Amino acid sequence: MAISEALEKPRKMPRTKARPRIRKTRKSKVKLDIHPASSALGAEILGIDLRERQSPGTIAAMRDALNEHSLLLFRDQDISPDQHVAFSRRFGKLEHHVLAEYLLPDHPEIYVLSNIRKKGKTIGRAGVGEYWHSDLQYLAKPSLGSIMHAIEVPEVGGDTMFANQVAAYDALSDGMKELLGGLRLVNHFAKARHYSAQVGYARPFSDEELKKTPPVVHPVVRTHPETGRKALYVSPGFALYFEGMTEAESRPILEFIYKHTINPRFIYRHQWRPHDLVFWDNRSLMHYAVQDYDHAKDRRHMQRTTISGDKPF
Repeated sequence: MAISEALEKPRKMPRTKARPRIRKTRKSKVKLDIHPASSALGAEILGIDLRERQSPGTIAAMRDALNEHSLLLFRDQDISPDQHVAFSRRFGKLEHHVLAEYLLPDHPEIYVLSNIRKKGKTIGRAGVGEYWHSDLQYLAKPSLGSIMHAIEVPEVGGDTMFANQVAAYDALSDGMKELLGGLRLVNHFAKARHYSAQVGYARPFSDEELKKTPPVVHPVVRTHPETGRKALYVSPGFALYFEGMTEAESRPILEFIYKHTINPRFIYRHQWRPHDLVFWDNRSLMHYAVQDYDHAKDRRHMQRTTISGDKPF
């Protein structure tokens, strides 16, 4: 049975005439030591110790850098969960993931991704994310960004790939931009269950978890609320079909988008080191966790906070 047939159809949302305003902020005067991570996206920031509370000017400069580069890398950040949460909160309210059993005890803002086993079970969610997606795209107000702290990583493997969806949109023809600009997409967390089953490490989602995340409709092309730039907003991990179309009618266009958005020239592949902290913008990037390491032998332990965002427009 097609996924869409097993789900309640999302209610059509009326289109509003008034468009949300772009929240352009004044540039910070603080100068950061920034070095591009790749030609596609991302920047490494040097000289920052996240165990310390950063000044408002430094936080504003980091937000400017995130808007420009879409991903910020901080190396050698041996921070505690308290420090991780405190830093993340400087950028907005934090989400509690719907899969509550994988939240860090006493720190429900931290979602644990780990294959380390204690008492016969993993202490976090293991072997997931091996599909292109933007975090929490299945919510009515998806995430602004995610902040991942790598505590233990395999000696080889376990990279994360990031794809620049602003660049992907810019590379489209004018005709395709016009077509996609008028489409809205039904998204659902249940779609990711298919990928989890393929990998075989993660348990399936419960009916109760899926009830908490009903289908939502988002524009195929979204406008960044701070920069005003347009980006494709279509994740294979959550996309079902276009509003007003069937799955069969939607499939050819979706397949084109899936292939186009992961062109190698849009991608940065991050090789994790212990105590890397990576902050990425879910409004302009997709990512993919590569499961190319031995889950029985290689330890991979990550902790992630997720910053609340706005309704896409």
